Parts: sequence; structure tokens; C-alpha cells
Amino acid sequence: MQKARELRDLVSPSTSTPSSKSREFDGGATMDGPESTMATLAGLLEQLHAGVSSPPEKEIITARLLSIARARKEARTMIGSHSQAMPLFISMLRNGTPTAKANVAATLSALCKEEELHLKVLLGGCIPPLLSLLKSESSEARKAAAEAIFEVSSGGLSDDHIGMKIFVTEGVVPTLWDLLDPNIRQDKVVQGFVTGALRNLCGDKDGYWKATLEAGGVDIITGLLSSDNTAAQANAASLLARLILAFGDSIHKVIDAGAVGALLSLLGHNNDISVRASAAEALEALSFKSTTAKKSLVDAGGIAVLIGAVVAPSKECMQEESGHVLQKHAVNTLANICGGMSSLILYLGKLAKSPRLAAPVADIIGALAYALMVFVINEDKVFDSVEIEGLLVTLLKPRDNKLVQDRILEALASLYGNPFLANRLEHADAKKVLIGLITLAAVDVQEQLILSLTSLCCESVGIWESLRKREGVQLLISFLGLSTEQHQEYAVALLSILTDQVEESKWAITAAGGIPPLVQLLDMGFHKAREDAAHVLWNLCCHSDDIRACVESAGAVAALLWLLKSGGPKGQEVSAKALIKLIRYADSSTINYLLALLLSDSISSKSHAIRVLGHVLTMSSHKDLVQKGAPANKGLRCLVEVLNSSNEETQECAASVLADLFSCRQDICDSLATDEIVHPCMKLLTSKTQLVATQSARALSALSRPNKANSPNKTKMSYIAEGDVKPLIKMAKTSSIDSAETAVAALANLLSDPQIAEEALTEDIVSALTRVLGEGSLAGKKNASCALNQLLNHFPVGDVFTENSECRFVVLALAETLTGMDINGVNFSDPLDALALLVKTKQCVKFKYPLWFALSEQPASLEPLVNCLASGGPSVQDKAIQILSRLCRDQSVTLSNLLVGRLGSITSLSNRTVTSSNIEVRIGGASLLLCAAKHHKQQALSALEASGLLNTLIYALLDMIKCHSIFKTSEIEVRTSKNFIERSSIHQLIAPDPAATLAGAVSLWLLVIIVSYHTKSRITFIEAMGVEAISDKLAGYATNSQV
Repeated sequence: MQKARELRDLVSPSTSTPSSKSREFDGGATMDGPESTMATLAGLLEQLHAGVSSPPEKEIITARLLSIARARKEARTMIGSHSQAMPLFISMLRNGTPTAKANVAATLSALCKEEELHLKVLLGGCIPPLLSLLKSESSEARKAAAEAIFEVSSGGLSDDHIGMKIFVTEGVVPTLWDLLDPNIRQDKVVQGFVTGALRNLCGDKDGYWKATLEAGGVDIITGLLSSDNTAAQANAASLLARLILAFGDSIHKVIDAGAVGALLSLLGHNNDISVRASAAEALEALSFKSTTAKKSLVDAGGIAVLIGAVVAPSKECMQEESGHVLQKHAVNTLANICGGMSSLILYLGKLAKSPRLAAPVADIIGALAYALMVFVINEDKVFDSVEIEGLLVTLLKPRDNKLVQDRILEALASLYGNPFLANRLEHADAKKVLIGLITLAAVDVQEQLILSLTSLCCESVGIWESLRKREGVQLLISFLGLSTEQHQEYAVALLSILTDQVEESKWAITAAGGIPPLVQLLDMGFHKAREDAAHVLWNLCCHSDDIRACVESAGAVAALLWLLKSGGPKGQEVSAKALIKLIRYADSSTINYLLALLLSDSISSKSHAIRVLGHVLTMSSHKDLVQKGAPANKGLRCLVEVLNSSNEETQECAASVLADLFSCRQDICDSLATDEIVHPCMKLLTSKTQLVATQSARALSALSRPNKANSPNKTKMSYIAEGDVKPLIKMAKTSSIDSAETAVAALANLLSDPQIAEEALTEDIVSALTRVLGEGSLAGKKNASCALNQLLNHFPVGDVFTENSECRFVVLALAETLTGMDINGVNFSDPLDALALLVKTKQCVKFKYPLWFALSEQPASLEPLVNCLASGGPSVQDKAIQILSRLCRDQSVTLSNLLVGRLGSITSLSNRTVTSSNIEVRIGGASLLLCAAKHHKQQALSALEASGLLNTLIYALLDMIKCHSIFKTSEIEVRTSKNFIERSSIHQLIAPDPAATLAGAVSLWLLVIIVSYHTKSRITFIEAMGVEAISDKLAGYATNSQV
């Protein structure tokens, strides 16, 4: 409906004929307001309804109604809402005088201008009396009726199912075709409206066309093409297009009727633009459907005519929408003739170089420019963009014919501006900007820029070299001071591209004095230029501190803050980036300016100002951040208040900035962990928007992270009320894995509080932690490990885990987590500590097997633990020894291979066995050394000797033997296999199978292997009074056995 109305003025005659104008009254001048208008209209309609007015009086009443309806929109709405209006109008159409009928028909036309009244008029029953009125003897009545049917039909059959039934039932289309019979001399106005109505009603899929063809419709339409009625010509051409598309069998009749020649003649510049556009539409349909029609077009010289039609809107400075319609249909017709848009572009390119031109070269290149602009990739065959670029650049010559040069530049701009084609070309963005500069430049500068463009396109050089490096930069900076908007935009856009791609350009801009004019552009430049200037300054600040200082000294901070306030979305974004890079210290005036922005409604989006404020606050002193009333403290509390905003984007941004601030400034968290800071974050955890909840969890996590430097044992979140952590646990269990990881990070910090840990355990936090351990990233697994470690320090393993399978999964997941972590990292101990606690757990009713069995079932899980032993610090090594020593029986071979194969592991074991004060670690270390020496005696002993600790180890082992007290680990026993020491070919020794390995026994077996296979160590053994120690031990055994 809307499309038909937009074309109305182009395809229909004037709605006010001289005669009808003489009947109108000044309806708008006699009424002051809606109430007066309503009263007047009600009175006029009441006079018609009373039935006491004479025919001349009814003519006056209807004329006045028409005048009011045409003059005022609210009047049309009031008439449409009046319950008696439509019945009175229909009655008048049936029984009134010709003049009254004409007035009512014209009033219905006026009402149909309001979209909401269109259906009401149609359902009012106006079609039958309007069709009858078309046969009236009164010329004015016929004109008014034709106009009314045109307006009522503007909805079209395809868009209006109710209208379709009405129009079909009343036989509107056949009646209208009958009125176009060449034997009937028809008024031009009526003819125009009738063809317009047919154009509205007859689509390319309707079933009217067969009957139309049988009734000689082709001859009627082609005859109208030669009419001197502009509206009839335009409508007839459009009808012809629909006829061809709907009924392909009609094409030969259309061609035989001479339609090709007639349509080509209608493309001439002497015709109305609406006629030309409709003629091009018909030619497009013909060329799309028929090969014969294509040949006829070519034979009739149609290519030159169509090329002229494509460039006509540009040459004739057309502003109407029909100009674009003409171009579209003309270029599509050419594409149909050539076999597709790609083929057309290649054809036009070759034609432009041909000595025998089918049209003026400027027109050919202009048509090529339009084809390049509208090209989309929807064909199998796609032309080579580089080929077309090379052709156009070859044609581009300095000081050439200006019109031809302009057309070439236009074609190149279309090529670089088309996203489907530009991505196949190098430096397309830079070339597009260069084209703009060439178009605006003076002749001498233009010649230089054309050479730069040619170099960039043809010589395989970059934008920096093509512009002649610093010389080009100086030229671009000179353009910044020009007053024209486009000059500024193109110059600074090219500088932006340069600074994105060429590091050397940044010092060149600085040295050429480019920073002050760029800063000035931020204040006084045009919209796009301001944004690109801010981007250039950001690039300059990123290059070096020296340039950043130059930018700052030029007053860029104040200018960028102004752009942050007054710029559009892109300007605010790029100014925020530049400010974050530029500002290096917290200034009270800057903080106050940003606070004013956040507290006002002067900017559409506050996110960028929030990010800048957050950056400034990170550089504020501890005192300014925590002292109430200080600008920095006000800024921080303002960010907290923003968390209560109704705008979710703003909430998310504020939570994210607070999280970043608390993460990098741990020194302020103890002072700020208060209800007024924490509770807004807690509140957002229940947000329906996951991003908002996630960022809030990040902020809470950062704020609650333990500050080991200041208060390592302080529980900062102890005041959190019961139930506050439930949203975090829910997020960890049900949200996306990224959000779950964020929630777990916060929980890992909060679980240091026993009460919070107890509540979390009740809410089944373990399932959330196992989810992250299984699906999360390495960072998420680290935090889940930390949370598990907190729980295991508060509660027995049996209270934390309910099933053996769950424990097995966690043990293996923790071992896997160790693989990707930095062994010297802050959080490395969490998964290792948790793993150590689990594997020390004794067998019980809930756990049928010791939990370290999981590691024995997965030998690959031992490798990260051996790595901890070889590369970790003493505490890490001790934990690894406590874990690995429990696997000496079940994974003896695998362990020995890993220990011997990992450089440094034997040395670490020796060192910890000698120096550790923990007897469990010493026994475990000796057990692991024994395990390695059993399967790889030579390698193990060589490693011990290379470590320089062998002699010291012998003394330590003898000290353990001399210990008369029997030691047994408090939590789990170090187990050995029955065949832990195999029978030696030299020493026929059989290892015992004790339930619990004693310190002395482990030491004894290890000493046996050392002195048996390492000759030099025997001297040390004797010097250390090893023989005496063994004798004493044997004597002790003998005494015990006698007792």
C-alpha cells in the first residue's frame, strides 16, 4: 500500500481539476480547533442525514465536506470515525446529483490518504457505486470516480485479502480494462487513473491476464505507450512488465506489437521520469524472460540507450525516487542482456577501452560505476576485482577530460565502497579515501594524489610508500585546516589508516606538527573528522611515552573529554580509548568532570564515561579512594550507585569496571568491603541478564580476594547474611560455563568463612565445583580447586563428598589441573593441597577404596606430580612426596620410570629426605627413592651421586634406622609390595610384607641397594658406623623376639 502511495503523484493526474476547485470552500479558514471542526462536520453530516436538503443544498454540503477533508488531517479522522458518514456517502453516490456524486467520490479519495481509513472506505460498499459513476455522462463525476477507485485500490490485491475478495466479486479489473478500449474516447485524467488502478490491482502472479490477452490487452497496453498522457504511459509500461512476468506466452505478442521500440523511445530524456522508470521496468522483464527480446533490444541500439538511462539521473541531477528506479531497472536490463552483472561489468570495462564506442566513454564508465556500486555476490561467476581496478587506473590520467576523470573516480569509489568487491582488493579503505581527496583537491595537488593512487594500485607498495612517506604526511596535515567538511574527513581518515598500519608515520605526524591541529579538530571539526582525529591520537599515545606526553601537552585531555560528552556513539567510544591511554595520573578536575557526566542526562550512553572514570580511579592514591568526601572516593561510590541503574548495559559496565578496580587495587579492598559497597553487587547476582550477574560476581570476587600482605587471616566477608551466597551457587550450577567460572571465583574467596562454607555445602556447591573442574578453563579449574581446598579444610572428606565416584573424578581432575598451571604461581598450591588432603583419607564405609586408587588407575595423572617434585619449591615437593609415596606398590614401574626420566626428581627426593623435619616426608622420600632404585639401579644411583647428596643421604638413612621408636603416619600408611625388593643375583634378599612400613625398614632396604651397587658408598657407610647401626638393630630384633 505504501509503495503505491509513494508513486501516486508520479503515475496519476492531479487530484484537483479546475472544476472541482471551483466547488471547494475554504474549510480550514472557518474553524479554529478540533472541537469546532467536529461540530461543523457533525452539523453537515446531520443535514445530509435529515433528508430535508434540496439537491443544490446537498451539492454545497458535500463540497464543504470535501474542502474540510482535503484541508485537515483531523477532519478526515473524524469523518472516518462518524458512524453515519459512510452510509450517507454511499447513498449520495447512488442517488445524488452528478456534482454531489463527484464531491463524495473526491471525499472518499481524500479519506484514503489515511492508511487507517483505507479499509473502512473499502468495506463501506463504495466499489459498486463508483464503478457505476465511471459510466456517468458527467466528465467531472467520471474523473472523481476514477480517482477514488485508484486510491481505494492502492492496497493492491496481493497485500489485502479482504480487498481481493471485494475487487474480484465486483469484477473491478474487467470493468477497468473495458474502459481502456481503443474504440472508446476516454478523458486523459480518467485514463490515467484507470491505468493506475490496474497497476495497483494487477500483480505479476494474478489470474486476470489470460482474459486480458483474449480481450486484446496487449494491443491496449502498447497503444497506451504511444499516448500523450504521461500517467497512462507510465502505468501502461508497468502493466506490461507485470503481464510479461505473469504470462510468458504473451512475449511474442508484445514484441510483434512493437513494444521494444516504443519502450526504448520512452527512455529518452524528453519524457517524464516516471514514464522512463516504468519503461525500464518493462524492458527488464522482457530481457529477463526472452532471448528473442534481448536480440531485439541489441538490434534496436538498446545498449546505448540503456547506458544513457543508467547515467541519466546523475547527468540530469534528478532528485526523485524514480531516478533510482530508472537506474536499477536499466542496469538490470543490461545485465540480462550480457548474462549477469559480472559479465556486464567486464563488458563495460572492455567497452570503455574500445576504439569503437557504443556510447560516450563518460557514460560507459558512469554505467560501470553504478553497476559496481549495486553489485552483490549472487552469481556463480564472479569477475576479478583486480582486473577492473587495473583497467580503471589505466584510464585515469592527470589533466585528462574532467568529465571522464570524474566518472573514473566515481567508478573506483564504487569499487572500493562495495563490501563484496573491496575485500578482494588490498588497501581498499585507503584507496577509497584517496579517491575522495583527489576529487576535492586542486589541480596540482590532484596530479600528485593520482600518482599516489596509481602507485598503490599497480606497484605493489604500501600506503606509506605510495604517499611518499613524510611528504605525504605533511600534505595530509595541511588539509586539516581546510574549512570543508569532506576535506577534513578524508585527510584525517587517511592519517588514521596510516597510524593503524605504519609505525613510522606516528613520529612523522608528531614531527610535522600534526598533533595540535588534530586536537583542534576534536573541538571544532566535523562529526566524522572528530572521531578519526581521536583515533589517530589514540594510536600516537600507544606508540611511546614521548609522543603521549606531546599529545597531553597539546591539551588533548580536555578536548577528548568534550568529545566524550558531545560525540556520537563512535566518538564516545574512541575518545574513551584515547583517554584511557593518555591519562597517567588521577586529577581531581578530571574525576569531577566525569562525575558530572555520569550524574547528568547529557550523554546517551554512560558506559564509556564509566570506563574512563574506572581507569582514573586505578591511579588514585589509597587515601583518596577510601577517604569519604575525596573526589576519588566520590567517583568510586558513584560507580556503586550506577549498579542500581535501570539500564542493563550501564549496570554491566559499572560492575566490570569495579571488578577491574578491586582486582588491581587490592590495597583498598579491606577498607571498602562494607555493606554499602558489597550489597549492590550481591543484589545484581539475581539479574535476569546473565552478563550483568556475571560482572557483578566478578566485582564481588575481586573485592573478597584475601589480601595476604595486609591481613592474611582476615575473613573480609564475614558479615554476609545467610542466604546471600545462594545466587552465586545457582549461577555456578545453571549459567553458562563462563558465568559459572566467575561465580566459583567469588565463592573460592568467600569460603574462607566457616559459616559461609557450611551454607554453601548445604546448597550442594560441590556439584558446581565438579562442573567447572570438568568443563571449565584452566583459570576456572584453579578457582574450583581453591574452593574445594577451603571446604576440605573446614569439613571431613566424607561430609564434602557423598559418593566414591565423585571423589575419584575430583582426584583425577585436580591432577589434570596441575598440568597447565605455573608451578611458581600464587594459586598452584590449591589443587595440590586439596589433592593431598583427599589421598590421605583412610578407607571407610563411605569410600570402599582409598582415594589414591584413582591415581593408580590413571598412570598419566602421575606425571604432573613428578613435575612438582622435580621443579617445585620445598612445600610443593613435600606435598608431591606425600601423594606419590602412596603409589609405590600399585604403580611401581610407572613411578620409577617417571622419577628416573625427569631430571631433578632424584635430587629433590634426596634433598627432602635429608632436610625435611616432617618424618612422613622423609619416609615417603626414601620410599620413592627405593622405588626408583629397584627398577633403575644404575640410573638412580648415578643421579644420587651427581646430586652430591649421596653421602649425606646415607647418614640420614642411618639416623632413621637408629631411631628406636616405631613411626606410623597419622592418616595413611606408606605401602610396599610383597615383591618390592626382588631377589638379587648377589644378595638373596626377600622383602617382608609389612602392613605398615617402618622408617627403619625403608631406610634399611634403600641402604642395601646403595651399598650393594655403589662401591664407593661402602666407605661412607662404614665411616658413618653403619655396621654398628645394623648390628644394634639386629640385636634389638633378637631381644624383642626372645621377649
